[in-house]
Amino acid sequence: MRIRIVTFGLTIPVESYNAHAVQIAPEFTAWPGLLGKWWLSDTVSATFGGVYLFASRRDADRSRETGLFQGLFANPALKDITVQEYDVLDTATAITAPTTQTSALQETP
Repeated sequence: MRIRIVTFGLTIPVESYNAHAVQIAPEFTAWPGLLGKWWLSDTVSATFGGVYLFASRRDADRSRETGLFQGLFANPALKDITVQEYDVLDTATAITAPTTQTSALQETP
């Protein structure tokens, strides 16, 4: 599995961003291999973004080719964008945060 963490600041009011997030959220369901997306918000530090869980590195790589991902960098409402990706330690994660993908590791014959 692969995790992507995206953070950014806003040049628009938080309420406008929230409305935009709700509007585009369904588009993420079209990304093959995206197991989940969590929307981040820290109004104290004015940091927003998302955490994405992909089934594989290949799925994460393919998502970067989409207009939805590329539009992130062209959106004037967002500033100071950072994108970081990490592999998941599958065996340990299966113990602490089982998902459909990792729960199979715990099945007994």
